[in-house]
Amino acid sequence: MMSNQDMGHWIMVRRAMLRMSQARLAKAIGVDQSYISLIERGERPLSDKLRQKISTALGCTPEALTRWPQAA
Repeated sequence: MMSNQDMGHWIMVRRAMLRMSQARLAKAIGVDQSYISLIERGERPLSDKLRQKISTALGCTPEALTRWPQAA
């Protein structure tokens, strides 16, 4: 299983690839920018619902959030 830190790093990388700010991602999923920062640092776990919202905002599937390290 992927750690919160690994998933947070993937979210940060994907967001950067899309040239999306933390603030823009936060607004798209209905959370504060500081919460995105905590997620990306691996300090907050992701619920299934939040994982779905983030993956939609980043243009990928929720499963892609958990498979990325194996594909890299």
